[in-house]
Amino acid sequence: MFLKLIVVALAALALIQISAESDENSAKLLLYKSTVEDAVVEGRDFVVTYQLINVGNAAATGIEVADRYDATSFVSQNNVNEEGNVQFDLEELAPGGQASFNVTVRPKLFGVYESTRARIKYGNGAVEMEGVEPDVRSGFSTSLGRIKIESAADYERRTSLHIREYGLFALIFGIPTLLPFLLWRATKSVSERISRPKSA
Repeated sequence: MFLKLIVVALAALALIQISAESDENSAKLLLYKSTVEDAVVEGRDFVVTYQLINVGNAAATGIEVADRYDATSFVSQNNVNEEGNVQFDLEELAPGGQASFNVTVRPKLFGVYESTRARIKYGNGAVEMEGVEPDVRSGFSTSLGRIKIESAADYERRTSLHIREYGLFALIFGIPTLLPFLLWRATKSVSERISRPKSA
């Protein structure tokens, strides 16, 4: 019984060592999806950045990134086709390397947008043997989460200089303030003319 336990433990250690060695020279890609926009506004450009980072010890090859934006909700501007599909291909990414690309869309509607996760597929560059298919890995990006798309009217109301409102304020409070001053000044100049002694 004790001998069986030792054999099983040694076999488990050997499997762990083999899996650690196989992961030692492999590509591991991280895909971050982010934006720097303070406010996403209906009818204005919305820029999304996709950043790839290879944290593995081998080069990643045949990298494909795919994402989708609903064509009924967004107008394609940059790096997006008319159907709303995003496709980014990269030949190779070295260990520790980074690559990024931007996508620009313009929201047609306001409300809450649930961001999708981009799909990534790549080959592990460490496995290159003749007649053997490369190790293909896949995964998903981070998500932007729920994004509030603000209506253009609300955005203008929130960020405008409010010139019309300040002008109306100045008019409403300027008249009651200036009218007594002008009346006082006119009365003062008339009373000064009357009280001046006439020279002979």
